[in-house]
Amino acid sequence: MKTGLFLPSPRKLAFSISLILSANVLAQESKDEAKQSSDEMEIIRVNAYKPAHMIEAATKTTTPLIETPQSVAVIDRAELDARGVNNLNEAARYTAGVLPESQGIDNRVDDLYIRGFNAGSFSNNVMLDGLRAPSDGSNSWNRTTFNSWNLQQVEVLKGPSGVLYGQISPGGFVNQVSKLPQEGLAQVTRFGADNNGRLQAAFDFSGGETQNSLWRLVGMIGDGDTQIDEVEHQQWFIAPSTSFGFNSGDTKLTLLGIYQKDNGGSTFQFYPYQGSVIPAAEGYIGNSTFLGEPDWNTYDRMVWSAGWLFSHKLNDTWSLEQSARFTHVDSLYQTTVGYGVRGASVENVNNLVDGRILGRRAVQGLGDSDAQTIDTRLHGNFNTGELKHALLFGVDYQKTDWDFHREMAVVDPDAIAIDVFAPEYSYFDFASILQPQISTVETDKQTGLYIQDQLAFNNWRITLGGRYDDYTIESTNRLNQDLAEVEEDAFTGRGGISYLLGKEFVPYVSYSESFQPATGTDRSGNTFKPVTGSQWEAGLKYAPDSIEGMVTVSLFDLRQQNILTSDPLNESDEIFQIQSGEAKIVGFELEGRVTPKEGISIIGAATRFSSKLTKDNDGNQGNRMSRVPDWTVSLWMDYEPQFDTLTGLSVALGGRYVGQSYGDLANTLDIDSYSLIDAALRYDFGEFNDVDVKFAFNASNLTNKRYVATCSALTACYYGSGRKLDATLTLSW
Repeated sequence: MKTGLFLPSPRKLAFSISLILSANVLAQESKDEAKQSSDEMEIIRVNAYKPAHMIEAATKTTTPLIETPQSVAVIDRAELDARGVNNLNEAARYTAGVLPESQGIDNRVDDLYIRGFNAGSFSNNVMLDGLRAPSDGSNSWNRTTFNSWNLQQVEVLKGPSGVLYGQISPGGFVNQVSKLPQEGLAQVTRFGADNNGRLQAAFDFSGGETQNSLWRLVGMIGDGDTQIDEVEHQQWFIAPSTSFGFNSGDTKLTLLGIYQKDNGGSTFQFYPYQGSVIPAAEGYIGNSTFLGEPDWNTYDRMVWSAGWLFSHKLNDTWSLEQSARFTHVDSLYQTTVGYGVRGASVENVNNLVDGRILGRRAVQGLGDSDAQTIDTRLHGNFNTGELKHALLFGVDYQKTDWDFHREMAVVDPDAIAIDVFAPEYSYFDFASILQPQISTVETDKQTGLYIQDQLAFNNWRITLGGRYDDYTIESTNRLNQDLAEVEEDAFTGRGGISYLLGKEFVPYVSYSESFQPATGTDRSGNTFKPVTGSQWEAGLKYAPDSIEGMVTVSLFDLRQQNILTSDPLNESDEIFQIQSGEAKIVGFELEGRVTPKEGISIIGAATRFSSKLTKDNDGNQGNRMSRVPDWTVSLWMDYEPQFDTLTGLSVALGGRYVGQSYGDLANTLDIDSYSLIDAALRYDFGEFNDVDVKFAFNASNLTNKRYVATCSALTACYYGSGRKLDATLTLSW
């Protein structure tokens, strides 16, 4: 049975659109790649937020960042290198509104929260070149991550962005922009080592005579220990791409792909609340303690992806673009983890026997997925009287076929219990006692039609857009052959308005919407409507001519509606749900990337959150949302002395503060605030036989502070990353 907005399906060729107020930001091919390679190690100001900078992810057009009525953060290649970034969690550390490592240290996924909502791998909100990664079910561990060495920049779009992408988190999403062929790039090799004993070698080669024929080949291999005892990890990838130009530059085709392999163990650890947040028999568990089993800790994954970026200028007014990608992922996950954060009752968090013995469980997961995504866009630039239009029509299609099989070892948790302060491993034969727990095969599809008009009139900039989606979920439980089907539709809209006060100040206001599918049925057997999100945002962007960079101040009211909550008609043995829940986050953000004077670059971010469950039938109404700290503040300062005697030297110091939060909606799992220190030291030795040599030393969590990143109500608590020291040597020519 279909419910929801009662719009006709696109199969009946009906399409309706509504307008609103918001806008976003742009560019994927204006990424300032030409300076990359030999200038890569320069401090952030090299490619910092220039007023004319564009990113296409927010509007899918080339609109200046300052004219976009939405809060967006761009972490470019120069900043990724300056801060020694190795993954998306590290990339987002100095971004307002973002909580990295939302599940602690975890080499399987990139998981983070944006404006209070899950926007990482497990919520399928991480994009690559504007296209969604495979969307597996919530119980699957089969996820993509892409090594950040192959990224030209990372874009964090905050707030609902359903108009251009369909189903997406209300908090926003992360778009990864691949390195692509460019003229004039240097050849780069990089060698690195860290304090865990991990060694890494990487390269970035390119060539071609003109824009009519260019190529690029990026690759990396890394192997060694991790922060967690007994856990090793190896990863390698290779990413080729090539571009062709035709018709005097009116037509361009870029083919790109990546093959990536992960082998070894998982750093993901389940720590009990007692011993991580509150002391146990011997105080606190160390942040490198391994509580699993050395011979039952595996996360092997293979990812390959292939696709294209195509553009063609039809005439002086209209152009056609298309992005497409096919992605395959398969993985094996074996783990032994702690058995929950609580004891015998919901209130009891002292679940360690004698304050030190933790019961455990062992599971195994096998998964694979195949995803196809294609997005076709028609752009038109024209005038109607004094109004200038940048009109966009688009249609996209996404399909994921995935298969997941999960098994649990049938063993008493106490029989494989472990002393959290003096671990001794049992080397139990889990493979012989596995029994099926979940076995699912599923196909997810989404078709979306969207339109957007960006209007310019004198100093006014207005963005209006609407989108209609039709999506289906067909899932089969192979354990009992039950078939579950969801076929729904959703409409999302947005609009925004900006005013250019000269060239420096741009105030804006926007409204935007999003949706995410909800699976299951109510007590009448009806499928659920989409869970929706809506946001009002007002802000000011400041980009003075006197300094390079931009500062954004924003206020937002973000709400999620149609959340599943208990049916008030339930009796003691019933677990039906209804869609009457609602959550609200009101926030303030301040973020800037600026160069106030030659040799100094500053990245600053501050966020104040006020969250609340405004409607809930599970006894949590009025409580704060989980994993939403009250404050986050960060500051990174990079300094390059302007003295001849210190030419080539640069130093940096950073600090991060994450305020108090809760790990559950009942607000019983209280998580303390924490502060961390980062630093960097770099030196450019200059050229030796036409080879430029640079050295960098990066330190994150310099004091090795032990801190709990988050907890979950029934599962565990998770430590964040401890001290990491990275040394790299980069050669370019």
